[in-house]
Amino acid sequence: MDFKNANELLALCEEKNLPVSEIMRIREIELGETDAEVVNQKMTRVLEIMKDAALSPISQPVTSMGGLIGGEARKLSLHAQKKEGLCGDLLQKAVTYAMATLETNASMGLIVASPTAGSAGIVPGLMLAMQEHYHFSDAEIIQALFNASAIGYLAMRNATVAGAVGGCQAEVGVASAWQLPLL
Repeated sequence: MDFKNANELLALCEEKNLPVSEIMRIREIELGETDAEVVNQKMTRVLEIMKDAALSPISQPVTSMGGLIGGEARKLSLHAQKKEGLCGDLLQKAVTYAMATLETNASMGLIVASPTAGSAGIVPGLMLAMQEHYHFSDAEIIQALFNASAIGYLAMRNATVAGAVGGCQAEVGVASAWQLPLL
């Protein structure tokens, strides 16, 4: 089961009476010629990596190899605890987790480049903040990751996620697409 554009994806959703996330999960099973358990384990691992990359630098700041980045996520977290932020709790958490992921990336730590390393903080930042704020389960976040994967796949297939071609604006747009309702 594959789709070339959003219209085909939505047609498959309607035909199979399944959400975007499930269509993408089935696509991964079929085209990867693997079973559902392997695909689920891989996405669970993706979430584990995202959590570690977004949470570790808050408690244990890391410095980039060049020394330009390090400790900002902890500072943001301490600022958020004062409840003086202008953005509200949800956005403050998202920014903090995104910055922590970027610190992990800059210090050569393990991240999920989704869609690229340059924008790797956006998806985990927003997802983990929403999980914490709205009490989403890991299963619901994994469903959102499959949803975001479908959007990212369409961008890769029909446009680009290469920074040199589409720029960070394209990366951010793709990474933010996970916000679509949990279809």
